Amino acid sequence: MKCEICGKETYTKTIPICPDCARTKKALDYVGMLHRGVEKIKGRGKFKCRLCSNECGFDDFGLCGLRFARDDKLVSLSNSNKAVLYAYEDPLPTNCCNAWFCDGSKLKGTNLAVFYYGCNFGCLFCQNWSHKNIGEGRIVSVDEMVERAMPERVKCICHFGGSPEPQLPFAIKFSREVLKRRKVVICWEWNGAGRTSLALKASKLSHESGGTVKFDLKAWNPYLHMILTGRSNEQTLKNFEKIFDHYPEVLSATTLLVPYYVDEREVEGIARFLASLSDEIPYSLLVFHPDYKLSDLPVTPKAQVERCYRTAKKYLRRVHIGNKFLLAYAP
Repeated sequence: MKCEICGKETYTKTIPICPDCARTKKALDYVGMLHRGVEKIKGRGKFKCRLCSNECGFDDFGLCGLRFARDDKLVSLSNSNKAVLYAYEDPLPTNCCNAWFCDGSKLKGTNLAVFYYGCNFGCLFCQNWSHKNIGEGRIVSVDEMVERAMPERVKCICHFGGSPEPQLPFAIKFSREVLKRRKVVICWEWNGAGRTSLALKASKLSHESGGTVKFDLKAWNPYLHMILTGRSNEQTLKNFEKIFDHYPEVLSATTLLVPYYVDEREVEGIARFLASLSDEIPYSLLVFHPDYKLSDLPVTPKAQVERCYRTAKKYLRRVHIGNKFLLAYAP
């Protein structure tokens, strides 16, 4: 396979341009081909949504799939009182990306894992792409979820998905109601591109409960970020800085090392950004496994993982490699 721009080697049938060209402005010509519906971002459609940085304007449905038009009216499957999700309990410690440093993982009991359907990003490499099957999710109420969190064995609640951003009004209210009744750790795993005011409210709950806010920083180069996710990383980085200004102790970050694309150049940009705030921010480099639209890529090559780790360590004190078991299958 050859890059459609420069003729160099590409590594997947999904992305028709090489990693180098994906970092140039020419990559923007391919975003619409790779990501359906990007014209709805800040679009001119009849219906508007302001819950995340997409600020969708649409006549049919929003990018997350949770809001759509029916009989010329806006229908929302989620609001502050209801959400589309799947919840289950995991014995502590779990396989949480922050388990290597989080105090919650040292507790005895269970984690209430809350998986939200829908996402404001369109990552080609999504490791939890079942969130797109919104019809398989169940609509639940705040009261129902509060009851799920009442047993003393539940020590922490992790909001993830998909990503919680399109359903943050529910997730925040649910978390607040639980904290009124009992002590529990509140954590978030997200892409970070929610509405800033909501992201700050969510982070405050983690601050008050001793939890963490984990940003999945997909890439540093803005054009590569658009190719891989269909979205800008501007709001993500802005929100990270805003939360650091108010609740620096809750923050952490991860980056999935997509083979050949998310390499040491991307990691260096991200690590330098984190270190500009604090070199103590925990940063996990996650080994990629083939999935979703990039299922023809290999596990992250060992040499790439090593280069990325060494690069991150130049800037940050707390760097971790996640999904290490996959390296047994890496080239």
